[in-house]
Amino acid sequence: MTVSTARLEMVAGAERVRRYAPWAMLIVGVVLLQVAYYGDPFPRAWDSLISDPINEFQAWARANRRTHPLFTSFFTPLSNAIDWSLGAVSDFLKWLPWYVVPGATFLLIARTRRYGPAVVAALAAVYPGLVGLWNVTMETLALMAIAVVICLIVGIPLGVAAAFSRRLDGAMRPVLDAMQTVPAPIYFIPMILFLGIGRVPATIATVIYALPPIIRLTALGIRHVDEQAVEASTVFGSSRAQTLFKVQIPLAMPSIMTGINQTIMMALGIVVLATLLGAGGLGQEVMDALQQRSPGRGTAAGLAIVAVAMVLDRIGISLADTDRTHHVSWRATAVGVGALVVALVVGRAFGWSAFPGVSDVSILAPIDRAVIWARDNLSFITRPFNDFMVAQILIPARNLLTQVIAWPVLIFSTAWVCWRMRGWKLAAVAAALLSLVGLIGMWELSIETLTHVVAGVVLSVLIAVPVGIWAGRNRRVEAALAPVLDALQTIPSFVYIVPVVMLFTISAVPGIIASVLYAVVPGIRLTALGIRQVSTETLEASTAFGATGRQTLFGVRIPLAAPTIMAGVNQVIMMVLAMIIIAGLVGGGALGFEVIRAVTRTNTGLGFEVAIAVVTMAIILDRLTQAAGERLQPPSA
Repeated sequence: MTVSTARLEMVAGAERVRRYAPWAMLIVGVVLLQVAYYGDPFPRAWDSLISDPINEFQAWARANRRTHPLFTSFFTPLSNAIDWSLGAVSDFLKWLPWYVVPGATFLLIARTRRYGPAVVAALAAVYPGLVGLWNVTMETLALMAIAVVICLIVGIPLGVAAAFSRRLDGAMRPVLDAMQTVPAPIYFIPMILFLGIGRVPATIATVIYALPPIIRLTALGIRHVDEQAVEASTVFGSSRAQTLFKVQIPLAMPSIMTGINQTIMMALGIVVLATLLGAGGLGQEVMDALQQRSPGRGTAAGLAIVAVAMVLDRIGISLADTDRTHHVSWRATAVGVGALVVALVVGRAFGWSAFPGVSDVSILAPIDRAVIWARDNLSFITRPFNDFMVAQILIPARNLLTQVIAWPVLIFSTAWVCWRMRGWKLAAVAAALLSLVGLIGMWELSIETLTHVVAGVVLSVLIAVPVGIWAGRNRRVEAALAPVLDALQTIPSFVYIVPVVMLFTISAVPGIIASVLYAVVPGIRLTALGIRQVSTETLEASTAFGATGRQTLFGVRIPLAAPTIMAGVNQVIMMVLAMIIIAGLVGGGALGFEVIRAVTRTNTGLGFEVAIAVVTMAIILDRLTQAAGERLQPPSA
């Protein structure tokens, strides 16, 4: 054997060791840990380490809220200012003649010559009054208005600063990622600690939850302004401030307005949930209906939320359209505004502010009858499906992961996957966080939540990927699906629970079904986008080499679209997790129920423990799916 041959064999042997050593490590580690810890429960060594100090701080805060400078100098003035603003805006909206709101809606949308959507949105704005929910709708709009204004005041300057400072942008990016990863109810926990229950903490939680889009899209818009325009402004003697306000911000306005639209929709989503903090409004109507098992009342309130979402979405789209060639003339706008002002004055003079008696026309009874009929006549489908999911999937999966597979095996396996996908830093963080989850007594609840999430994700992907592929290959299918997907994407998450829970028994299944309806949209859209983005030249080359349509689809289109499809799967996972937590309201159990219990009982110690478990799950799932998408990128990308 020559020296070169021996050297080649050594290199090949080293390569085989490098390739198979991680797998051998995984197998040996799993076997040893399973044998050593089989049947042992997770040691709850720190089950009071977090909750007790936080509960003690909460008790101290309650006792010192009227005397300590932290509250008297900061939290109390802030709370009073927000509370006064909420009251003022709510009173103003109720003071307006009822028809001013749909009239203003029509004018804001019709300014872009979208007369059909303007009429539909104006009719949607009337709907809450028709079902007797006008005042509570105005309360919801007031809370949203204040939250969105605060988001703009804070978010736009931060976005501008991030656009000019890479250091600030780098520091803010992980924070914004974490904020967008955490399910909405988790934001309520720290609010209770400092501010208690009420519409003020609900407003602040809404601000925090809805803030990331406006920051990110403002920064993106400023960064993408044409450098030549900026240089031209500088050449003509403009200062940095003049360039910013006269060139960069105006040119970035489409992106900023898109951020405002997204902020508005996210604010609406959490405002509805803020009823848990005592915010009232439409969310309280839905909650009362769910508790009383009143399908008519719940549906009426849910449709009112959908109507508000539709109106705000259309207004946001209209405001984001900065192309003045699409706008009506300023004279027509002035005439419309003038007519609305005259109508306002006349309405106030004659006392026409309250919604007329047509609100007494009730749709509750027909809805009640329809739901009862559906529940009775579809039970041959819903009941077996519910029983199958619970008895054959959810319970066996939970028992497998909590009673059969030893807990160190799950931690070790998760850390190993994180190491292989992203590196040792994520592996160390994942192992530490999972261990903390177990030590504070949240292991079994987290595993149960994970089984619900996996079930929802699997069902969502099984629907989203085939439908997305179909839509990506067929323009007609895509066009037919577009309004349905737009509607599903506009509906706040909480609303999905209303019709589902009326048809199923109290269990985790309604939450899983609602999560599928909520999360399937990004999966379909990103799958279709990935399929469409495959170049025509690549497809023609595949056909030229004799590939059939099936071979081209599975051998070319899907592999090349895989990174985009995985991005859709990532969004599906995050949205399913968020909905599963919300499903605690309707008997979803696991961590979702604990979140709701912590909020409703103002048990912040328990809330922080549950928050750690939820955030741990969100971070690991998010980072792993992102890493999978990056690995699927073609080498040239």
